[in-house]
Amino acid sequence: MDEINCENFLMAKMAEADGEKTQFSAEQTESHLNFCENCRNDLAEMQIIGDLFKTQTRSETNPNLWAAIEKRLDAQKPPKVNLKLFVFFGVLLFVCKLLEIFSERDFGLAFKLTPLIFAAVLFALIKENPFKINAELTLER
Repeated sequence: MDEINCENFLMAKMAEADGEKTQFSAEQTESHLNFCENCRNDLAEMQIIGDLFKTQTRSETNPNLWAAIEKRLDAQKPPKVNLKLFVFFGVLLFVCKLLEIFSERDFGLAFKLTPLIFAAVLFALIKENPFKINAELTLER
């Protein structure tokens, strides 16, 4: 069995306060307490602090953390994009490609740049750059 010194005594008393068993008997701790004035003072301070904690009450007895977390998650959601806009531009691009493939006539450079122009207009309308790097992104480990 370990020698009961001040550090061991205080650790044993904290363990007892938490409802744990200690390696020292009640007689050993009582004998050390009668012998050591520093430990009596420290034990008295721990009891005063424990009593103070017991008198305190929570301002909110059952905090609903999920509501606060959900609000923060909702605030971080990206704005919803109108899918009809994407479908419209997709159909336009499809029609342009069909005209380019099946047409006997060469429409020139302007017609070949049409998909690029459609994409630029689409990004301007949704006000989002899909190639932008978000500086707030962090890697999880």
